[in-house]
Amino acid sequence: MLTRLTFVAVAMLVLLSARMPAQADTMTRDQQDVRAAYVSFMGAQNQHDLVAVQKALWNDPNLVWLTVGGPIYGQTAVLAHFKQLFAGVWRAAPDYTNTRVVIRTPQTADVVSPVSITATVGANPYTAKAVVVTTFVKVSGGWKVAGIVPVAAAVKNY
Repeated sequence: MLTRLTFVAVAMLVLLSARMPAQADTMTRDQQDVRAAYVSFMGAQNQHDLVAVQKALWNDPNLVWLTVGGPIYGQTAVLAHFKQLFAGVWRAAPDYTNTRVVIRTPQTADVVSPVSITATVGANPYTAKAVVVTTFVKVSGGWKVAGIVPVAAAVKNY
């Protein structure tokens, strides 16, 4: 009797698992590509690698980063801001388990991710949490960062 129950239980598990694909299997190719571009962009920031950060950014005057000091437009200005941040303490730690890739159009996507950001404020490092919406555009060179919008108020939901 126990053997038959074990067989039935295993068969049920196999059938159920066949119906529930892994998350990677449920992502479209564009979602996978955007996620890879996002992970690479975050890694470049944490390595303080301005060359790699520049490669990840859209080279367009409409690239925007919303900061506490106001919006920063264009690749040159955004890179200058990163350079300033990299001179001190800078670390961005996304919660990849709660990161979501949303394809808006065939050429645009958003990555919504809770991120713990450690940066130098004055002379002291400070850590803050935010949900960061990173917008991507698809260009001939692949998916590029077109916008960075941290939202501190949204972090309560994560």
